Amino acid sequence: MPEIVCAVRSHTYVDSVTLLQVTADVLGLPGVENAALVMATDLNREVLHDAELLAGDALTAGPNDLVISVRATDQAAARVAVEQAEGLLTRRRTASNTNAVALPRSIRSAHRVDPEANLAVISVPGPYAAAEARLALSDGLNVFLFSDNVAIADEVQLKRAARERHLLVMGPDCGTASINGVGLGFANVVRRGSIGIVGASGTGIQEVACLLHRAGYGISHAIGTGSRDLQAAVGGITTLQAIELLRLDSSTETIVLVSKPSDPAVAERVLRALAQTGKPAVAHLQGAHIAMPEAVRAARTLAEAAAFATGAEPTAAQAHTGTSQGRVVGLFCGGTLAEEARAVLGHGHEVTDFGDDQYTRGRAHPMIDPSLRNEAILRAARDPLVGVLLLDFILGLGAHADPVGAALPALRAAIARGHLTVVAHVVGTDGDPQDLSHQESQLLSVGAHVCGSNVAAAQTASRLTAGVAA
Repeated sequence: MPEIVCAVRSHTYVDSVTLLQVTADVLGLPGVENAALVMATDLNREVLHDAELLAGDALTAGPNDLVISVRATDQAAARVAVEQAEGLLTRRRTASNTNAVALPRSIRSAHRVDPEANLAVISVPGPYAAAEARLALSDGLNVFLFSDNVAIADEVQLKRAARERHLLVMGPDCGTASINGVGLGFANVVRRGSIGIVGASGTGIQEVACLLHRAGYGISHAIGTGSRDLQAAVGGITTLQAIELLRLDSSTETIVLVSKPSDPAVAERVLRALAQTGKPAVAHLQGAHIAMPEAVRAARTLAEAAAFATGAEPTAAQAHTGTSQGRVVGLFCGGTLAEEARAVLGHGHEVTDFGDDQYTRGRAHPMIDPSLRNEAILRAARDPLVGVLLLDFILGLGAHADPVGAALPALRAAIARGHLTVVAHVVGTDGDPQDLSHQESQLLSVGAHVCGSNVAAAQTASRLTAGVAA
């Protein structure tokens, strides 16, 4: 029977990045089924409980205490893993103290150190994010707000305040941006060019930017707005500001707009603004049924949006042959990619977005910590009614150092059961630190079908389960 071992270090603070890195190392140890290193806030103890990792002294630990919890195949393996975790933490603290530098402890003090800075990147738990963003705006800084789980009322207030100050709030839940060639959040390494992107979708921006790069084109700027910007309550504040900025930008010749589902009235207002820029424009508004202005070309998919931005027509999806019995289970890190796949697959299949707020509450995004999705891969493999596993892997700055490699043990175990076909798409470029070709070759080595775009992967999965040669 699996055993859980918890260790609590009272009044010991460790930053979240270090905890995530050490957790990833511990998850790779022999016999370890799951592990977490967290500060014992109420939210994190809920997460431990949900992951069946809350036991022993962790039950009464407080927010200033560090919890190391491991579930392994037996108690010996769990204890070894906890000892390894403590050793890794000690070595990292020792290394950091060797080159200790007094760092600013607030946005305001950081701005005093570098008064020329004009943008703050904020990534703190949702309940604290709005307050930090307000401080940044009051200091005259634009804001890239990576944090999710921020109240929509706070989002509206922040964006209105920013607009009054002629500043920009990208977010909350803004996963990606690239300003003047500098990537923010989960940005990919793409060449500079003349195509500007505005996106209420982080992975939508990434997919379009990567497809443009692979086609030999580049981007001027990619401005993320946060996933809710085109909802009625927000009114497209950041999207409208971003469109105006790209209209005035001499390096931007073409503008691409991508969005998750939006309010029709807000979408119409945004499309009118896009048409009035006088620049060639393409829009992919997921799930929208809105008449496009004559000056804006409608794209049904992210791949079409990238193709239309270059003046080309989309190429046919790459072919994969074979058939598979059963339904498709799509397990995604990217929300827009998940929605695009869901639209292609239709009813009777299952698609999960592990980047949704319900899965990231108190834990890192699946592009950083893939453990929840890896567990879901194994669950899907145990279901004889599942015939195709559909996956995305997203590369770029800030993402997991080897996302395919982290999934390989689960994929091998899933494929070994004999009834699953794996179809995957890797969002990335040859410049990304994870190396696109290496990631794709790892998938090919286990027999996965690797497709050049997300929509092509979804179409391949659909055709395989329909018993049609794709």
